[in-house]
Amino acid sequence: MDDKTVTPPPGEKSLDESAPVEVNGTPEIELLPGTRLLVDIQHKVHAAHDADKEIVLIPQPSSDPDDPLNWGPVRKYVAFGIMCFYCMMLGAATISPGITYGALIMEFGATVNYLNTGAALSLLFLGAGNLLLNPLALKFGRRPVYLFSALLACVSQIVAAEAKNKATAVGARILLGFAASPFEQLPAISVDDQFFIHHRGFGISLYVISLTFGSFLGPLAAGFVIESMGWRWVYWFYAIFMGLVAFLIFFFQEETAYLRKYTEPTDPSKPKKSYISKLALLPKEPLIEVPFLTLVLNPARLLTSPIVIWGGIVYGFGVSWLSVMAVTANTVFQSPVYGYNFSFSSTGLTNLSPFIGALLAIYFGGTGTDKFMIWKARKNNGIMEAESRVYSTFIAAPIMCGGLILYGVGAAKGLPWIGPVFGMAMIGAALAISGEVTLGYASEAFAGMELGGEGMVAEAVTAMVFVRNVISCAMTFAIAPWIEHSGLRDCFIEVGFLAGAVLASGFICIMFGKSWRRSASKMYRGKQADTGAA
Repeated sequence: MDDKTVTPPPGEKSLDESAPVEVNGTPEIELLPGTRLLVDIQHKVHAAHDADKEIVLIPQPSSDPDDPLNWGPVRKYVAFGIMCFYCMMLGAATISPGITYGALIMEFGATVNYLNTGAALSLLFLGAGNLLLNPLALKFGRRPVYLFSALLACVSQIVAAEAKNKATAVGARILLGFAASPFEQLPAISVDDQFFIHHRGFGISLYVISLTFGSFLGPLAAGFVIESMGWRWVYWFYAIFMGLVAFLIFFFQEETAYLRKYTEPTDPSKPKKSYISKLALLPKEPLIEVPFLTLVLNPARLLTSPIVIWGGIVYGFGVSWLSVMAVTANTVFQSPVYGYNFSFSSTGLTNLSPFIGALLAIYFGGTGTDKFMIWKARKNNGIMEAESRVYSTFIAAPIMCGGLILYGVGAAKGLPWIGPVFGMAMIGAALAISGEVTLGYASEAFAGMELGGEGMVAEAVTAMVFVRNVISCAMTFAIAPWIEHSGLRDCFIEVGFLAGAVLASGFICIMFGKSWRRSASKMYRGKQADTGAA
């Protein structure tokens, strides 16, 4: 993160050194971004280790008590918990408008295609917003961006609650898309700020659980609110909760961006920051000296990376079905065509299914990949490879394929409601895994080799989320005419096999990922040259 940081981590070398080095007694090990000495098998590395004295801590913590890597459990999880609450509420707010479709159609005379256009544009702004807000978070900290996002989301929900016509309702949803954009990218950076590399899968799991909780249970609550209080109160409640989130961020969430300068030893007796000093919204000086325009353009440079493209496509073909379920659930469960005739609240209850599915599968994409990565490193003489996080896509592929087919074919064939609802559970399970795997892989494949460095993780995740949201946007536009053309049954058979094939493409990443990272390392050197780093 800091351009003065030039000392490589224990067992690693500078980006400018390309020759293989000896690690754990084995020669000819090439160290690249995403290839790290994780397990000190021979106990010869002079560096901070985990409690078991064998796992090398990456990045190495400083001696500063205000270094987020040194925070105690309460300090750490208060800040992280507020971030998760922020993600949960935005996950709910961005998906719940799908439940209000019926009410908006009746009151404003809107069509499903018109509302789907608004949903697609909102998804597009979810990706595009990061092109502006991510550089601000890198330069001035995560906290002010979280606060701005929460306040603007609050305003968008007030506009939606007061809407007098369909254009205002759709415009408010698009504004929410821009306001909510950090919740799909910045939390992955916050995980990197606060967790060592062998715990990042766990951190990403907590983020995905909170996002899943909001995304699936928000529409459930919205259904009951519509029936008991009217559709406008859905937005009023979200406005209230986003105001609460902004309050918590300002008064209780600490900044997690940290300049870890190993060339300037920290006095271990240095006192912790006072509460008042923690309330400052902006740092005394920019966190990095990279020009703002360079930070804006870096994600575009990374759009040529196979890792970014692959991750964006896989993540996109996971999240797309969340949007598709949101815009088709009303038709499937409320239209007399399919015979279910659910009420608003009953339709909302169907979201319990993908939520439960996601909770059951969350381990395989997060904490499970931490343990698998350590196991693979032990088998590889202590060296971890970023691709060890990708293997979980082989679990997600058949689950996603089967879930989509069961959802669409089950409804089209008039199976009892448990059929398509169980399909939704399978979709939720595969979605959780795809998000965890792609975010975790990007966080390591683009991590800085310099000690405490961040590399281009933020830019890579921004580019990946942009690709993901372009795909989600396209699928949201395409699903209605696709169903009209092919019918519900054939449409979901086609998308089921398509999604399964995309997730199964993880084997390509496992085969070629390291060579892709080797090529991507040139991007790091270019970035260092841009900033004058050694």
